[in-house]
Amino acid sequence: MPSIILSKIKWGVMLSLRKSMPALLLLLVASSPVLATGSWDHNYKFRPGLLSADSQWTPALSYDISLMKTLWSESENQAFRKSISAGVATNGTLAGDADLNNEPLLANARISTFINLYRPAIVSLGDKPGEYRTEKEGFNWGHLSFSLLAGYETDQALENRNLTGGAEVGYVLTENQGFKALVPSIFVGYDFVFNDHSDLEQTLGGEDDSRRVRLFASWKLPVGQWLSDSLDGLNAHVDLRYYKSDGLSQAYRDADKDEAVYTAGSLSYSFGDEPLWGVVNAVYVRLTDGRIPPVTNDDTTVMVGLTVWER
Repeated sequence: MPSIILSKIKWGVMLSLRKSMPALLLLLVASSPVLATGSWDHNYKFRPGLLSADSQWTPALSYDISLMKTLWSESENQAFRKSISAGVATNGTLAGDADLNNEPLLANARISTFINLYRPAIVSLGDKPGEYRTEKEGFNWGHLSFSLLAGYETDQALENRNLTGGAEVGYVLTENQGFKALVPSIFVGYDFVFNDHSDLEQTLGGEDDSRRVRLFASWKLPVGQWLSDSLDGLNAHVDLRYYKSDGLSQAYRDADKDEAVYTAGSLSYSFGDEPLWGVVNAVYVRLTDGRIPPVTNDDTTVMVGLTVWER
């Protein structure tokens, strides 16, 4: 009897989380402009443009909004400085024709710990006034991170929706000058995926919860720096993602939907600290192939447009 009661409590809690988490995440993200004061760090970026897939064109808008607060941190000059942060974020792409969109709408809340692989140089006064001597060279090798996440994901048509919870480790080299840009940012995550609704799984027979491994690698390449000082704002971005799900039905695996690969490459030109017409931060062209779960259609897309109101 106690085990039955505990089981009912467990599933009651899970059902409550499934119903409330999307609304909670939406509330947190929507309230970010109000909360983003003091030590809150808020960032946003909007990319309106035209999206093409299957020889069809449609207007589209990509967005990326985040709000983060540092909960604890060692001194800025501390070698191998450690910190803890919490935040919420949402990102995705909305297309005039949802069938052409191979990217989902995502929202998540996270708590993260960071270790900066950094040591400041030790400098002393030289023998002459205004002269300094470097006693010990410093270095900046980026940072490591570990995060716990809870999120909600859906395709644009709201036909496939999941509640997710998991953990993620990452490495980011915060400098990308010169050939340091060839070092990728890497993230490895493991998620528990709780099915909220899935047209695809209903078609295949069942709506199973599952587990998912995801591997991300990305590069920001300062192409303009490599070519000419006059092209300093020219950058290329490369994004590779791999997803592998476990615990899905055999029919789902037979349909080859338990794995997903997504690749993207873009070329952009940034206007730096002086946005064009006061709002346009960059122009870009972006090519993608594959899909990001829970989107079920694999497509090759091209998107051209502007980056505006970036912070």
